[in-house]
Amino acid sequence: MDEDFVDVFTKRLSIFTNVAILVTIIIIAMLTLKDVLQPFFIALGVYFVLKPGADKLSENGFPLGYSYFTMFMLFLLVIVSAAYISYSQVENLSEDEEKMEKYQENLQRKWKMLQGVPGLGGFIGTTEDNGSVTQTLSEAGLIEGGETNLQGMFVGVMSAAGSMFATFMTVIFFLIFIIFEANLLPGRIVAAFPGEANATVKNVVVKIEESINTYIVVKTGVSFGTAFCVMTILLLFGVDLWFIWGLLTFLFNYVPYIGSLIATIPPIILGLAVLPTGVWAFMVLLLIVNQQVWGNLIETKWTGTQLDISPVLLLLVVAFSFWLWGIIGMILSVPLFVITKIVLENIPTTRPIAILMSESAPDLVTAYERALSDGELSEEEISQLGELRDVLGLSASDDQVVAELAAIHMALDGKDISGDPHSLILAAASNLLDSEQVTQIDDALRKEDLNEEVSTMLEYIQEKLEEESESD
Repeated sequence: MDEDFVDVFTKRLSIFTNVAILVTIIIIAMLTLKDVLQPFFIALGVYFVLKPGADKLSENGFPLGYSYFTMFMLFLLVIVSAAYISYSQVENLSEDEEKMEKYQENLQRKWKMLQGVPGLGGFIGTTEDNGSVTQTLSEAGLIEGGETNLQGMFVGVMSAAGSMFATFMTVIFFLIFIIFEANLLPGRIVAAFPGEANATVKNVVVKIEESINTYIVVKTGVSFGTAFCVMTILLLFGVDLWFIWGLLTFLFNYVPYIGSLIATIPPIILGLAVLPTGVWAFMVLLLIVNQQVWGNLIETKWTGTQLDISPVLLLLVVAFSFWLWGIIGMILSVPLFVITKIVLENIPTTRPIAILMSESAPDLVTAYERALSDGELSEEEISQLGELRDVLGLSASDDQVVAELAAIHMALDGKDISGDPHSLILAAASNLLDSEQVTQIDDALRKEDLNEEVSTMLEYIQEKLEEESESD
């Protein structure tokens, strides 16, 4: 037993050591080759955003090449349209000198008022500092260039946007080649892993793609919904640059915990210059409620769970990537980090690393739900679940109960339970209910129509199975 433990420990220590060396090399490369790698990773992030749409078109009869071409052209249309609207808004506002002066005066007056508030003034500078809003933000490192008025800030934004054009063209070229290479990947897998290994590798690749697609679809959908509501709120309150602030919200929403907060700061500051204090406070409240509803309620309801990554680790990644590549690094880091974790947890050798990256400890019921999500338990999945069961100190006799519990959870959550989950639910029902009730559940599951009576029976079965599991 001790020898087995030493062997496992040595093997996993070797994995962690190799990963640490690899991460160190990657960090050095990212610092040294920033001008090359930054556009590449932006293109990689865009590819993952486009991929679910291309896959959906391909499933509906579109050739794969045309599917990616359609999504690519749609991406270009969105980018060009967003850039045009954003540039127009900034240019129109910066050229209106009378409005800019009025905004500057109002903002400075209200900023001085906030500086005089006990407790708050210490954070944003006291009235004796005689500093403007932009000076305070510049000293805090939130803006660059030392601009002393709003107009200078907006001109600086326009200049920065122009300098990003060359980077954008590089991203487009990288994106084209990434799409081309992705289409050739299945053939390379067949050639590199012939025989039985091919089926195993294909299964892992499919699971990775499904998990990544799910994450990207949910995160992009939530980001779009949050941004649309922000645009609507700011437009209704008459805040200028409403489209730009919504676009900023969309991008920063990929950064959990702090991204939405950062994206909310600019419109709040501009709103302070435009709106009466009471109306401004109400707008701030609506923006905060919007962020909370989309981030904590809708996204969680959509996915069933929150992002399963350690918050401390996630914040460290965000802080490190901001130091490494600035704002772009911060936006890219979380989606790519989540994708990395998905890849690690679907490869048996690297799964311990993914577990250490998780927010919560591994749960056998949740693991069964993930394994049953495709409708069947493969031999490889059963073997992997057995390894997790042994790590958690459970006995093999618990397997059937845990699998049945997982299937019932899926049914009650409204997930697809065709295949093995359906059979597991009927097996559990047969042990606890009469034949008529089992038939009723079977019919409801086949029709995908769980009425209140069937849901009550499933909850009863779930309660009994949990009691049985605890007693064991």
